[in-house]
Amino acid sequence: MKQKIAEISFLHVFAILLVVIGHSFFQTESLIVDWIYQFHVPLFFFVSGYLFNVSVQGRKLQPYVFLRRKAVRLLLPYFALSTLLFVPKVLLSQFMVRPIQANWSEYVLMLIYPYRNVNGSYWFLPTLFFLFVFAVIAFSLSQRLQHRAPHTVACLLLFLLALANIVLPFSHDTLFNIVGAIHYAFYFSLGHFVSSFRLMRFLDKEKTAFGVFLLALGASIIGLNVNKSLLTDLFLALDGILMSLALARLYEKYGLCFLNHLSPASYTIYLYHGIFQALSIQMLMRFTHFCAGFYMFLAILTGVYGPFLVYKLLYSCRNSRLGRFLALLSGLNLS
Repeated sequence: MKQKIAEISFLHVFAILLVVIGHSFFQTESLIVDWIYQFHVPLFFFVSGYLFNVSVQGRKLQPYVFLRRKAVRLLLPYFALSTLLFVPKVLLSQFMVRPIQANWSEYVLMLIYPYRNVNGSYWFLPTLFFLFVFAVIAFSLSQRLQHRAPHTVACLLLFLLALANIVLPFSHDTLFNIVGAIHYAFYFSLGHFVSSFRLMRFLDKEKTAFGVFLLALGASIIGLNVNKSLLTDLFLALDGILMSLALARLYEKYGLCFLNHLSPASYTIYLYHGIFQALSIQMLMRFTHFCAGFYMFLAILTGVYGPFLVYKLLYSCRNSRLGRFLALLSGLNLS
């Protein structure tokens, strides 16, 4: 189990790095960004579903306690950091890609419609919370029935969710991104399914993992030149998840550890990378005139290690009231 959790920790960091890199190509078209956006968001939900199964496996789930913890970790940072960022975003609106106005309507709308948030990547937080709510309801029902769904029922459920993913029109403008939660429920459930039935075992052999990684990587590169559709998007997302799983297994097999130092800070990197990138790209570009590659490198560097330093600072101040309060606003339990 420790091996599997180590691989999932790697996937957390890997997915976060993909987000940071994808957000570093400011107003620049790139095949790298197109490749990353094939699968990095589905990978996040897959990992979340996988870890949900790990956290409840063999235990009696307490829905209220579980969801309260998830609300503190996900919704508290969503509302608190969005509020704290709203005023600076208004004051510096002239430097931003999406200017906003200083009024209560704008403030309320950016909270209840996550894709309008002052930090564009924060839409993920309420979306994931609703998926946890759905998962807790489903798991509680299965516990009451004292019945573990067989493979056929689980496969049928995955098929229906995949169908909803393809058929349901996706909208960026729904209340608390409910439609987005339904759209990504397939990947969350897939992670739960893979964890429940230990489907990653087929990657145990090093040659198998390496072969799967190369095949999936090749398919994702070919996918860059394929006409986009909802069905191809689903296939490429699954291909990217499979490639990431194989990469995680290889990372563990070869005893690599160069990303391990980022694992405890991965959530902090997600929350704060946009702030550092806004400073290093959107504002710095207004006053300096370096080549585009310089700003991209700086955005990646500050997007990763700026929040990493924030995490270290919060950890060092964990015994103080202020430190615990700031850690709470950042969804961290540093006790």
